Amino acid sequence: MLATSDLHGQILSYDYFANRPLFGTGLAQTAALIAAARAEAPNSILLDNGDFLQGSALTEMAAAADRRRGRPHPAITAFNVLNYDAVALGNHEFDYGLDRLAKALAEARFAVVSATVLLRPGPEPTADRTLVPPYVILTRHMRDRDGTEAEVRIGVLGLTPPEILDWSGDLLAGQVWVRPMVAAARAWVPQMRAEGADVVVCLAHAGIARPGFASASDEVAIEIAQIGGIDALVAGHTHLVFPPNPALMAMPGADPRIDSLAGRICGTPTVQPGHSGSHLGVIELELTATATGWTVTGGSGRTVSASEVVAGLSAPAIRRFAAPLRAAIASDHRAALAWTRRRLGQTTMPLSTYFATVADSQAMRLLAAAKEAAVRRALQGLPEAALPVIATVTPFRGGGRGGPLNYTDIRPGALSVRHVHDLYPFPNTLRAVRTTAAELRSRLERSAGLFLTLRPGLADQPLIDAAFPPFNFELAPAVSFRIDLSRPPGLGERIRDLALDGRPLDRDTPLVLATNSHRLGGHRWAGVEIPLPRQLCTQAIAAYVADHAEIGPQPGAVWSLAPLPGASVIFDSGAGALDHLAEVADLRPELLGLTDQGFHRFRLHL
Repeated sequence: MLATSDLHGQILSYDYFANRPLFGTGLAQTAALIAAARAEAPNSILLDNGDFLQGSALTEMAAAADRRRGRPHPAITAFNVLNYDAVALGNHEFDYGLDRLAKALAEARFAVVSATVLLRPGPEPTADRTLVPPYVILTRHMRDRDGTEAEVRIGVLGLTPPEILDWSGDLLAGQVWVRPMVAAARAWVPQMRAEGADVVVCLAHAGIARPGFASASDEVAIEIAQIGGIDALVAGHTHLVFPPNPALMAMPGADPRIDSLAGRICGTPTVQPGHSGSHLGVIELELTATATGWTVTGGSGRTVSASEVVAGLSAPAIRRFAAPLRAAIASDHRAALAWTRRRLGQTTMPLSTYFATVADSQAMRLLAAAKEAAVRRALQGLPEAALPVIATVTPFRGGGRGGPLNYTDIRPGALSVRHVHDLYPFPNTLRAVRTTAAELRSRLERSAGLFLTLRPGLADQPLIDAAFPPFNFELAPAVSFRIDLSRPPGLGERIRDLALDGRPLDRDTPLVLATNSHRLGGHRWAGVEIPLPRQLCTQAIAAYVADHAEIGPQPGAVWSLAPLPGASVIFDSGAGALDHLAEVADLRPELLGLTDQGFHRFRLHL
């Protein structure tokens, strides 16, 4: 079983928003891994675990009907060209609504499955009316070790996170319902077996929970792996790689149910193949004939890195494997380049995210200013117009799981559509909540969980908690504050000296928080949402740039990591960080060298 997951529209190994080739990712390079695996094991099927319809300029073009002119979605075209057998729906497939999803899937020449997304719920899962089939049973003729042809029936079950009703609720409310993933799997697997499935593989768009933490509904891979009747599991969603997973292996209290060497969870062969085509998941199962069919008698999981394998191939070989895919997507590629290069304005200053998680950043200030301006316009004539508007923003391209090229680096000069999506790569809508400074402080406290607890006087302490999802880190550039990392996360004691316009913010101070649809749906809020006209965050940013024509230093306040005498930390960033050391001059950065992953490692002094 060959598997990809979380491709996010990365098909041709090209970063449209940074306007450069992107080595080591994308189906154009994963195609070589797929071809090699198929040659080695003719008894194979190819699967995808969701989040393929969103994430690049190709997918944004496909989501805009006026730019498509009736062409199939490029991600669907890619799956058709590579002869995928089945795919599951992830959460980002719903970012553009059901109509766009249906149009995209109409061109699929492979099975699309999800047992959790419902058009009408029944009294039990097996009585649900699902949006797409909950599973498919693939009949394949394979050869055994003696060369004898045999029929094998492979059941493929899909599970989509229930949070789609939170994250895309403005598009889905009242149209679909969602079952919990574990409950759906427990109900459908027996039916798949009753219908004659010799093998059952589950495509679960969920990650593997950290040791010592309760599983969130999007990190339930361990619970799913325990369900009887599942022979193999493909995990995803959190963009991590399994096996191996050093973070899971090295953390204290490592879960004994997770075998990172053999690629098994609770004895079930499992893979989580990274993101953007960075890895190919390979699950090997051994089947033994019985009187009633076939039984799985052994298996393991492994992942193959595209960057490592492709680096060993010649340029002609890479082109040969990718040629059918490139030919099929060529016109989409040209259209995406033309769209992303459309000029909106210009900037007099650099905009980067190399140090946006540790210091004040003009890139983050620009995002906040654009969101605040759009919300203020929408509040005109409302009672909330008199309140302060404070936007929360995230350095989405800030390295981490995205790798050493995953940074925004915009030089002074022209600002184009691609730069807007480089700063904000998600199709979220702008939202606003009337709340208080207490809620703002609470959100900043949760964001500060990105950092590990530090000790005074200790050198070279790791700063970033690798298990903390980077997309959950938020800043509020309109306010000043310090983060005290001597205090452990989760106690509400890290955010110090929170102030607006130089004045301390009392916890009961009313204000309007400008946020996005994903944040509003995926987290609890203390406040009341203010209805706004529907507008994408990227549209608000593009409008702000166009209205100002020339972008200079943006207003805002300064946040910082609180001083910790005698302490220094280790911080990894991209190669371009060397051109932006002035942004962290007060932290006295020292370059220590390159990591095995290609990051530039710095020592920062607190």
